[in-house]
Amino acid sequence: MRVIKKYDQFINESFFKKDEYLKDELRKLSHSDENMIRLSEFVESLRDLNKLRVIDKLQRNGYSKFLIDNKKFYKELEKFQSGVEDGSKLIDLLNEDEIQTQVVLSKQGNLHRYMQEHGEEFTFGILRAIFKDAKDAKMRTDIKKGIIQAIPRGLPVLLAPFYPVVAIVGLILGTSRTFNKLIKPLFNHLDSESKYVDFLKTMVFYYMKFPEGEVNLKDRFSRAFVVTDRLIDAVKPEVIESFSKNLVAKMESEPDDKPVPDHYIENELKKYLNDNYDVDPRIPLKED
Repeated sequence: MRVIKKYDQFINESFFKKDEYLKDELRKLSHSDENMIRLSEFVESLRDLNKLRVIDKLQRNGYSKFLIDNKKFYKELEKFQSGVEDGSKLIDLLNEDEIQTQVVLSKQGNLHRYMQEHGEEFTFGILRAIFKDAKDAKMRTDIKKGIIQAIPRGLPVLLAPFYPVVAIVGLILGTSRTFNKLIKPLFNHLDSESKYVDFLKTMVFYYMKFPEGEVNLKDRFSRAFVVTDRLIDAVKPEVIESFSKNLVAKMESEPDDKPVPDHYIENELKKYLNDNYDVDPRIPLKED
């Protein structure tokens, strides 16, 4: 009997899925005949090893701690070593661990280097997948931030009929923006040597962060730009957003299997800034 998912379950699943585009693209590569043969040979090399030697081999080959501590892996290994299973489930577990490792590397900007070291090509299909996931992640980040910003303003209103004192707290938090504007200039005229003033500054700073919705959330979208010399940090977010649209449109015309040139994103960003903002002298492009 087919189980029909509830609407809220469907929304939660579709909303919180992460890195699905990149995982799908990497799975296409990982299921190639060459990679399947490599994994089959690796699994076969585990047939006569005890658990300690298996762990050592997994560590030396760069598999994650999650896989190494995974009880399911060793249950499947035991079945394989006893001849009950053919090792295909072990291959699947190893394959998924490698994919997850590459997803993590993509967030750190090291996927290109990793694939080069392993004799694989970093293609435009992979690059597009990273940007699609980053775009979805940015949407989730913006929504989370909006929800957190709305809490101190909306919660007192919702609870006021049941807890009148909450309305008073809401009124205090609601005036925090004015409080911030009034008290900030005052600090400039106080004795900077006073430890009390330093304490007060710190207290007010952290008090303001919540009512003002000043929440720092990691922006996966910005981290998708693999750019050195901190150029990305010096560019306004709206410029980055405009550049990203321009870059995505340009990447769409590239074949999925075409290798991405070294320093592609960084050089495209520098070209964009040079061409659209009359930079003089022009920002030099990065070469090998």
